[in-house]
Amino acid sequence: MRDIVCNCQMVDRNTINKAIHEKNATSIEEIRRYTGANTGCGKCMPYINSILDSEVPKVVQKEKSQRKFKLW
Repeated sequence: MRDIVCNCQMVDRNTINKAIHEKNATSIEEIRRYTGANTGCGKCMPYINSILDSEVPKVVQKEKSQRKFKLW
């Protein structure tokens, strides 16, 4: 069963997660651009914001752990 986030555009949770983790979408505007979600009635905005709140810190943490500095 798909976890539909945006009923107007039929965008599921997996699509939102891919936009966040693969395209570094960190705002509602970027989610709209990459997925089409939240371009209809707008009822899904709170759900998308809660997904962003939970997933974006994971992306930031992943980027921090992947940084490696070379000192010559």
